[in-house]
Amino acid sequence: MLGDLPACSGFGVGSKIAKYGPDFPFAKCKGVFTGSDIAIGNLEVVLSRFNPKTDPFAKTHLRAQPEALEGLVSAGINCVTLANNHIMQHGLAAVLETADHLNSKGIAFTGIEYPDRDMRNLRILEKNGFRVGMLGYNFRPEQYTVSPRIDVAGSEQRICNDIESVRSQVDIIVLSLHWGEEFINRPSGEQVRLGRKFIDSGAHIILGHHPHILQGVERYRGRVIAYSLGDFVFDLWDEHLRKSMILRLQVRDVNDVIYDIIPAVINRNWQPVLAESDDAIRLKKEIEQLATLIDPDANQSEWEQEVARELHRFRQGVYSHYLKNLHRFGIRRLWAIAQGIVSNRITRK
Repeated sequence: MLGDLPACSGFGVGSKIAKYGPDFPFAKCKGVFTGSDIAIGNLEVVLSRFNPKTDPFAKTHLRAQPEALEGLVSAGINCVTLANNHIMQHGLAAVLETADHLNSKGIAFTGIEYPDRDMRNLRILEKNGFRVGMLGYNFRPEQYTVSPRIDVAGSEQRICNDIESVRSQVDIIVLSLHWGEEFINRPSGEQVRLGRKFIDSGAHIILGHHPHILQGVERYRGRVIAYSLGDFVFDLWDEHLRKSMILRLQVRDVNDVIYDIIPAVINRNWQPVLAESDDAIRLKKEIEQLATLIDPDANQSEWEQEVARELHRFRQGVYSHYLKNLHRFGIRRLWAIAQGIVSNRITRK
C-alpha cells in the first residue's frame, strides 16, 4: 500500500515516498527479490495522480502518486494482483490509470477484467520451462466501491470453473485471494475448506491477504496454501500487525512445491526490515506455529466472536493512535478525519 491511510494522513507511506523518494519503502529489504523468477504482491492502492493540498480528503488516502511505482520496479516486483477491497475506492478511471502505469513498466497484473481494454484475469508468465498462470480474486464485499466493479469477485464455483478452463494452458496455477477477516491470526474453517478444494481442483499455490496479520502456511497434497501473508508495506501501527514475511516458493515439479519463510518486521517508517539472528529465529518459529491453528473443523461461532474482539481492540487502538499523533495532523486533516469518524459511526448504526 503506497499511499497514506486516513489515520496516518501526512506521515504514512505515501507521505514518506513524497519526502524521500519511491525507493524508500523497500530500502531495508533491497535485493531480497533478486534472482526470483516471479515476485508477486497485492497492490492495495491505485496509482493515480492527485493533489494532496487541494483535493478533498477522501480523494487522497489509499491513493499513490504514479511515481511510487518506481519503488516496485527497483525492488524487483514484477507481478501484482489488483483484486482487493480498496482498488475501486477512487473509481474506474483511477484503476485504468493504474493499469496503464503498470503496463508502461512491464509489471504484469491480474485480478481485474475490462473487455473494452482487453484486460483479462488470467496472466500467463513463462519461466524456466514452466507456464505459470496467475489468477486474482476478491472475496470481500463491496465496501469502498464508487463505480461499477471491474475487480474479479471471488466465489467457489467461479474459481473452480476458471481453474478447469486454464489447466490445459499452463503448468502451474497460482491463486491470489483477498479473503478472510481483519486482525485475526487464523483462517475460518470455511476458508480452509475452500483453499483445499481449490488445490483439489488443480491450483498449485494459494496466496492469501486482507487480514493485515500473519496466518499459517500449509503444504497440502504437495502444494502450498498461505492463508494470510500479512502486510509488507503498510502504515498500520500496532506491533503485532507489523510482523511480516516473504514467502519464498520453489516449484521443482507440479506436485512438489516447497516453501521457506523469510521473517520481517515493518519499522516505524513503514519499511519492511528483514529479521536477523535470534529475532529471525523467534519470528520464524512464531509464524510456523500459526500453522497449528489451521483447522477445517474450527467452530464458526467461536471464530466470529474472536473476529469481533480483535476488531473492537483495533478500533480502540485507532482512537489512541489519533490522540498520540494530534500534533502531526493539520487543522484541515483533523476536521476531515472527525467528519469521517462521525460518518462511519452513523453508517454502522
